[in-house]
Amino acid sequence: MSQTYEGKFDVASKLVGAAIDAKADAIKFQVFKADELGTKDYKHYDLFTSLEFTPEQWGDLIKQAQDGGILAFADVFGLESAQMLIEKNIDGFKIHPTDIKTPPLLEFLAKSGKPLMLSVGGSHREEIEKAISILNENGAKEVVLMHGFQSYPTLVEHTNLNKMSLFKDDFGLPVGFADHIDGDHSMRYDLCAMALAMGASVLEKHITLDRKLKMEDYESALDPNDFKDFVERMRELEGALGEKSLKLTEPEIVYRKSTKKHIVAAVDLTAGTVLREENIFMKRTVEEYEFLDREQIVGKTLISELKKDQVVRLDNLK
Repeated sequence: MSQTYEGKFDVASKLVGAAIDAKADAIKFQVFKADELGTKDYKHYDLFTSLEFTPEQWGDLIKQAQDGGILAFADVFGLESAQMLIEKNIDGFKIHPTDIKTPPLLEFLAKSGKPLMLSVGGSHREEIEKAISILNENGAKEVVLMHGFQSYPTLVEHTNLNKMSLFKDDFGLPVGFADHIDGDHSMRYDLCAMALAMGASVLEKHITLDRKLKMEDYESALDPNDFKDFVERMRELEGALGEKSLKLTEPEIVYRKSTKKHIVAAVDLTAGTVLREENIFMKRTVEEYEFLDREQIVGKTLISELKKDQVVRLDNLK
């Protein structure tokens, strides 16, 4: 949801409802007090102040999400907000790149026992390593590294999905992708599809009530209808990945039976014939017999005659 609610509780509630309707797994808020995030002379300080909700309001949004069957996560930027969210039964946290070098917050979130997403956009390798070390030392249970950053919007050529694979290999943690492409771009679904195929465990996509209104953080967000379509497509693509197993599925077994070639007699063969390469052939047949390898029969002697195109069986052989 990011900051697209513009400090209006009714808008925030509608966005939670849209996420529930789309059957997302979770909705993520950005929860802070302005003084946790910036100094009073920071250019967005007044905006941050206007986005603050009371603990009761955040609690209501969390409950609305959970009652609707989805999880509630939050970007959090300070200890006070983090403690409040725990008291309001938040399901998990995302650590924004702005706080990758804030050990007290990292330690607190690790000790919370909640699932964590560590966003690493714009961070050096050494910073990522140190943050992971702090989380591990303080008992973090589940950590996902989130690749991606916001350039309002981020260009396709700046997305660099290959970094996600490097993070996964180098740090040995699950990875996710926070997509910030233009919400009107022709590839607005495609980068997440690519990330999914590359092993992303989490996909983050922005949502807004109406892109035409150009509300805060709308640049990479989808309208509710497009967001629902996006979720449905990602579910289908997730299904296409299947299981990490070489075991044949039922449809593959059916395909195998209808397409693999059996070893058959190339001509009419009499009993006593020694099978050679020149008197066998491989063809598709209607037989349900087990598929044999040529090594199993070449050099063996027939104990009964075979007509041309008849399947060679082990019980035909001496």
